[in-house]
Amino acid sequence: MSTYLWKILKRKRKDGNSYKIPIKDSLIIALLTLFIGSLFIYYLLDLPNVLSHRTNEYKGNCDIVIFDNLKGGGHGEANFGKHSITFPKNYQGIEEGNYYCEVEYYPRSELGKSLKLYKSNGNSK
Repeated sequence: MSTYLWKILKRKRKDGNSYKIPIKDSLIIALLTLFIGSLFIYYLLDLPNVLSHRTNEYKGNCDIVIFDNLKGGGHGEANFGKHSITFPKNYQGIEEGNYYCEVEYYPRSELGKSLKLYKSNGNSK
Protein backbone atom coordinates (compact mmCIF):
# COMPACT_ATOMS: atom_id res chain seq x y z
CA MET A 1 0.00 0.00 0.00
CA SER A 2 2.80 2.37 0.80
CA THR A 3 4.29 1.71 -2.65
CA TYR A 4 0.98 2.54 -4.30
CA LEU A 5 0.69 5.71 -2.24
CA TRP A 6 4.27 6.69 -3.12
CA LYS A 7 3.54 6.25 -6.86
CA ILE A 8 0.49 8.52 -6.62
CA LEU A 9 2.47 11.25 -4.85
CA LYS A 10 5.37 10.93 -7.28
CA ARG A 11 3.07 11.20 -10.30
CA LYS A 12 1.38 14.31 -8.89
CA ARG A 13 4.73 15.99 -8.23
CA LYS A 14 5.92 15.14 -11.73
CA ASP A 15 2.87 16.87 -13.20
CA GLY A 16 3.61 19.97 -11.16
CA ASN A 17 0.66 19.51 -8.85
CA SER A 18 1.10 19.26 -5.14
CA TYR A 19 -1.14 16.72 -3.58
CA LYS A 20 -2.26 16.43 -0.01
CA ILE A 21 -3.88 13.26 1.17
CA PRO A 22 -7.15 13.92 2.96
CA ILE A 23 -7.13 12.76 6.59
CA LYS A 24 -9.96 10.33 5.86
CA ASP A 25 -7.89 8.52 3.21
CA SER A 26 -4.86 8.49 5.52
CA LEU A 27 -6.87 6.83 8.28
CA ILE A 28 -8.28 4.20 5.92
CA ILE A 29 -4.81 3.34 4.64
CA ALA A 30 -3.39 3.20 8.18
CA LEU A 31 -6.18 0.96 9.50
CA LEU A 32 -5.97 -1.37 6.52
CA THR A 33 -2.19 -1.63 6.90
CA LEU A 34 -2.59 -2.32 10.64
CA PHE A 35 -5.15 -5.07 9.95
CA ILE A 36 -3.02 -6.83 7.31
CA GLY A 37 0.08 -6.49 9.49
CA SER A 38 -1.66 -8.04 12.49
CA LEU A 39 -2.81 -11.00 10.37
CA PHE A 40 0.75 -11.48 9.15
CA ILE A 41 2.11 -11.41 12.70
CA TYR A 42 -0.62 -13.81 13.89
CA TYR A 43 0.44 -16.45 11.35
CA LEU A 44 4.12 -15.68 11.85
CA LEU A 45 3.85 -16.78 15.50
CA ASP A 46 3.52 -20.39 14.31
CA LEU A 47 6.62 -20.24 12.09
CA PRO A 48 8.93 -21.92 14.66
CA ASN A 49 6.38 -24.73 15.05
CA VAL A 50 6.06 -25.17 11.29
CA LEU A 51 9.82 -25.27 10.76
CA SER A 52 10.37 -27.80 13.56
CA HIS A 53 7.25 -29.85 12.67
CA ARG A 54 5.81 -29.44 16.19
CA THR A 55 2.09 -30.09 16.21
CA ASN A 56 -0.64 -30.84 18.69
CA GLU A 57 -3.34 -33.43 18.16
CA TYR A 58 -7.06 -33.68 18.78
CA LYS A 59 -8.98 -36.94 18.64
CA GLY A 60 -12.71 -37.26 19.07
CA ASN A 61 -16.07 -36.36 17.63
CA CYS A 62 -16.02 -33.28 15.47
CA ASP A 63 -18.30 -31.31 13.24
CA ILE A 64 -16.94 -30.48 9.77
CA VAL A 65 -18.21 -27.17 8.38
CA ILE A 66 -17.36 -25.71 4.94
CA PHE A 67 -17.39 -21.92 4.49
CA ASP A 68 -17.64 -20.44 1.00
CA ASN A 69 -17.03 -16.87 -0.02
CA LEU A 70 -18.12 -15.08 -3.17
CA LYS A 71 -14.77 -15.35 -4.97
CA GLY A 72 -14.69 -19.16 -4.89
CA GLY A 73 -12.34 -19.40 -1.92
CA GLY A 74 -13.30 -20.37 1.55
CA HIS A 75 -12.14 -22.90 4.08
CA GLY A 76 -13.22 -25.90 6.10
CA GLU A 77 -13.22 -26.24 9.85
CA ALA A 78 -13.12 -29.20 12.18
CA ASN A 79 -14.98 -28.02 15.28
CA PHE A 80 -14.25 -29.66 18.64
CA GLY A 81 -16.44 -27.61 20.95
CA LYS A 82 -14.21 -24.68 21.96
CA HIS A 83 -11.57 -25.33 19.30
CA SER A 84 -11.88 -24.91 15.54
CA ILE A 85 -9.07 -26.24 13.35
CA THR A 86 -8.95 -24.56 9.92
CA PHE A 87 -8.20 -26.34 6.63
CA PRO A 88 -8.29 -25.24 2.98
CA LYS A 89 -11.74 -25.55 1.43
CA ASN A 90 -11.01 -28.55 -0.79
CA TYR A 91 -8.74 -30.33 1.69
CA GLN A 92 -8.91 -34.02 0.77
CA GLY A 93 -12.44 -33.55 -0.58
CA ILE A 94 -13.94 -33.25 2.89
CA GLU A 95 -17.69 -32.91 3.20
CA GLU A 96 -19.79 -31.36 5.92
CA GLY A 97 -21.04 -33.64 8.67
CA ASN A 98 -20.27 -35.24 12.01
CA TYR A 99 -17.29 -37.59 12.17
CA TYR A 100 -14.74 -39.08 14.48
CA CYS A 101 -11.64 -37.00 13.69
CA GLU A 102 -7.91 -37.19 14.24
CA VAL A 103 -6.39 -33.78 13.62
CA GLU A 104 -2.80 -32.53 13.75
CA TYR A 105 -2.56 -28.76 13.99
CA TYR A 106 -0.17 -25.94 14.76
CA PRO A 107 -0.94 -24.79 18.32
CA ARG A 108 -0.88 -20.99 18.11
CA SER A 109 -2.95 -20.40 14.99
CA GLU A 110 -4.90 -23.69 15.02
CA LEU A 111 -4.15 -24.24 11.34
CA GLY A 112 -4.53 -27.88 10.44
CA LYS A 113 -1.63 -29.98 9.19
CA SER A 114 -3.42 -33.31 8.72
CA LEU A 115 -6.94 -34.60 9.07
CA LYS A 116 -8.32 -38.13 9.24
CA LEU A 117 -12.08 -38.60 9.24
CA TYR A 118 -13.90 -41.75 10.27
CA LYS A 119 -17.56 -42.55 9.80
CA SER A 120 -19.52 -43.65 12.81
CA ASN A 121 -18.98 -47.34 12.05
CA GLY A 122 -15.19 -46.94 12.35
CA ASN A 123 -14.34 -47.08 8.63
CA SER A 124 -11.93 -44.46 7.33
CA LYS A 125 -13.46 -42.01 4.89
